[in-house]
This record gives sequence, structure tokens and C-alpha cells, in this order.
Amino acid sequence: MPSNSTNIDLTSPGIGAAGSKKKQLIVIADRNPVLGEVLANHLSAESDLDCDFVSTDDNLCSEIARLAPDVFLLDPMHLKLRPENDISDFVKKVRIAHPQTKLLGYSFKVSLAMIRATIQAGFHGCISKNARLQEVEAALAVVLAGGMCFDKEFGSQLQPMLAESTTDDPLSEREKEVLIGFARGQSAKQIAHELQISSKTVDTYKARATQKLNLGDRAKLVHYVMAQGWLN
Repeated sequence: MPSNSTNIDLTSPGIGAAGSKKKQLIVIADRNPVLGEVLANHLSAESDLDCDFVSTDDNLCSEIARLAPDVFLLDPMHLKLRPENDISDFVKKVRIAHPQTKLLGYSFKVSLAMIRATIQAGFHGCISKNARLQEVEAALAVVLAGGMCFDKEFGSQLQPMLAESTTDDPLSEREKEVLIGFARGQSAKQIAHELQISSKTVDTYKARATQKLNLGDRAKLVHYVMAQGWLN
């Protein structure tokens, strides 16, 4: 006799042994194991999430490939970055390790530079380590839903960045920083180290800025930067 019941494959992805949906995995990376483990334990206990902790001394991309987290929470300041291996290069490696993983910054360093670097690299937001547990949970929920999230400390830094995009200035803030560096006599490698980007990225910003302003040589570049009062 035909059965009217529906068979459910309990081995299908996202289905647990009891037929419940698999919890989303959050992996926290930090050089402070006490902070990372305590946060992971709190989030696991207080929210409908699975949380794990890894040390920033580990190969983070290997850990992402192994664990396949939905969100990877880390302090960008703890990354071992060099001019030839900047934060954008790190994110590209994460995409190779596990394309579905979303990155969320978690740092005491609250600055416009941090926001700009993480957004340009492909992070889904930044929250302060001073944030309450409920604020961390809320940020994770937004990122898991596909959005971007900045808590109130980082959010206050967004206004200057948004204001930059509404001006008639042809240069971005990063292009200005690169031109100022060259006007001061710094090399591309020195500028890259200071801005935590690669030398090739510095060259790209310089080429883009000088083309916009039609600055054919270094003398014109220096004169333009001085005329803008950027060296004061």
C-alpha cells in the first residue's frame, strides 16, 4: 500500500541527527587565547551558534579551509602583514580556502584607516572589542544575513568617509595619502609599509592620481601637493 509519508534524509547537509537545521559556525581568531575562548564559549551558550577559537599564530587560511566557518571573526591588527602581502592579499587567500566565509573585524583599534582598509579588502564590517556580547551577537546576525555591520564606535568613523565620497575632489583619500608620501620623498615600499598595502597597489594609486591631475613628473606632483596644503 502506498505510503503518504515523506522521507527525510537525515544525512543531508544542514540537517542534524534529530532533523534540526545545522547551526552556523563562527570561528574567532585572536592572539589572546583567554579572550577568544571566553567569547566563543559565551556565544555558544547564549546564542544559536556553534563557535570555535583558533590562535592567530596558526595558519589562518588553513584553519578556514579545515573548519569552513560561516563567519570568521578576527582582529586585522593581528595579521602578519607585509608590503608584499597586505590585507587584500589575505582576503583573496580566504576566498580560495572557503569562498562562503564572511570576514568580520574585531579590534580595539577604531579608526577611519581600519574601516577603509577592511571595506576595500572585502570584510563585512568591524566591531570594537569594547562591544557588549549582545552587540557582537547582533553584528554576527547581520553579517550572517548577508549585510554589513559597524558598531557605534566604528560607525562614528564612517561619517568622514561618507563625506569624502560626496565632495568634488577628484582624488580618493588613499590616492592623496600616496601622493603625499611621494611628495615627502618616500619610496613606494615605504608608503606601502606605512599604509599596510602592497607596493603594486601604491603604484596603482599613484598612476591613477597623476592621470586624473595630469601630473607628468615628480616636480609637478610635489608642487600640487604643496599647493593643496597637504604637507602642513
